[in-house]
Amino acid sequence: MSKPKAIIINLSTSGSRLGGAAIAAEWHARFIAPQFPIELWRMWDDNQELYLDNLKIRQYATKVKFGLLGQLLPKQAKAFFLDSDILDKLLIDPPDIIHLQNPLPALAFERIAHQAHEAGIKVVVSTHGFYEVMNPNYSLNGFKQWAWTQWITKPHLKSSRYVDAVLSGYPDERKMLIRMGFSEDKIYLVPNGVNPFFLNKPLEEESQEVLKKFNLDLERPILLFVGNHTANKGLDIVLKIASKLSKPAVVVIGGRLSDPEEPLRWRENFPPAKQVDVVFTDYLTLTDQRALYHLSTLLLFPSLADTLPLTILEAMASGLPVVAYSVGGIPYQLKNASGIVAAPGDTQTFQAAIESLLSDERARQKLSNNGKLRQQELFSWEFAATRTVQIYKQLLARKKWENQ
Repeated sequence: MSKPKAIIINLSTSGSRLGGAAIAAEWHARFIAPQFPIELWRMWDDNQELYLDNLKIRQYATKVKFGLLGQLLPKQAKAFFLDSDILDKLLIDPPDIIHLQNPLPALAFERIAHQAHEAGIKVVVSTHGFYEVMNPNYSLNGFKQWAWTQWITKPHLKSSRYVDAVLSGYPDERKMLIRMGFSEDKIYLVPNGVNPFFLNKPLEEESQEVLKKFNLDLERPILLFVGNHTANKGLDIVLKIASKLSKPAVVVIGGRLSDPEEPLRWRENFPPAKQVDVVFTDYLTLTDQRALYHLSTLLLFPSLADTLPLTILEAMASGLPVVAYSVGGIPYQLKNASGIVAAPGDTQTFQAAIESLLSDERARQKLSNNGKLRQQELFSWEFAATRTVQIYKQLLARKKWENQ
């Protein structure tokens, strides 16, 4: 009898391949691989097979459904209908379990969950991005809100009937998942972990290179933002605060630029305060990012849509205090004085927390110590992988019982 097999599936749109769900899918799979026969399949730029240690990865070229009509759709509309050959290949030699790790494109997500269920494959999903699915970007206009509901939210609500286990990132997410139609007895708490790279300090030469690369010094505190420059991730909030900050600081904006003129547009909309400099880094390597975590004074994370952001966990592991909005799983991450949270949209409280912490080294050190300890106790890929394998084995035992 052949060994049981699971396939982790990372769907993606062009903008999500560097996002938290894609990174989480890879690291989750890498830690599962030594414990359970598994492959990682993902929508990518082209068809390719490769290995990361003992994890086999199969990449499938992203394409648009509806032939020529699909090709003629505007870029934003096209994202709804992205697909790949993953489903077709999956059904040729079906595994025992599939594990969907990214909610977008939602139509492809629902279709794979449905067809796998019909084929007798156990379906597991991780909830990366589910908070965003159910809480769309606040800046969307009427038609875009309708399109989001039709082609993102509804497919996920429909997919709930096909899922055998949901790996939830934080306890309070359970309420949202039940409202979405997931059975309570299928929900398991399995938080994200941290890329091991961020568990080690940067070399001194790496830190010096980053200071030189971005023309930084340590005479003023560094306030760090790392994230997509989209409307729901809070960059506008960070720059509003930079325009009003009463204390000297350098605000470092990490994340890929949409175009070379983006920093100029932001500066025109939100001119920084006289004693504040704003530095846009564009794309950051992991080495850059790790060094900035250790060189910075605070991480600013006023996102309005996040499930369990890896950036916050990386900062906690690095000892960098976090000030964030209280959305999704962020209050769970920063519980027990592991960070500061403000109500979403409460810019005044958010700024007051920053101003206070800039003046209080002892308070910053307390957040740093608590954050490190909480990350070590709760957020590791070793724990996530071990718990996931236990769930896989429970599903396989149930499947064997169902087939008798």
